[in-house]
Amino acid sequence: MSKSEIVVIDSQHEHVLFTLEEVCERCGTHTQMIVEMVEYGIVEPIEQPLLNVWYFNSQALVRLQRAQRLMNGLKLNLSGVALSLELLDEIDGLQQHIAVLRRQLP
Repeated sequence: MSKSEIVVIDSQHEHVLFTLEEVCERCGTHTQMIVEMVEYGIVEPIEQPLLNVWYFNSQALVRLQRAQRLMNGLKLNLSGVALSLELLDEIDGLQQHIAVLRRQLP
């Protein structure tokens, strides 16, 4: 799988969890980069406090891959990626809101 390939995840696999190592393998990056993305708030791991292990859900995996495409394609640093993803999330939310409002029109 190439780094720029978009991964579409089935809704039946929505609750699959990935370890930090699996995420690194799927994203083609190293652990430190994922840790830095977590520190910048780009993605939130699901922590297992007793085990001191991070897991990531499928949405986090897709978000990490999207972040990497922004970094590689637009040469953004992690601050720029975090801001871009926040704005893209806001756009997605507004588009969903518009769709709901359009369905309410006669």
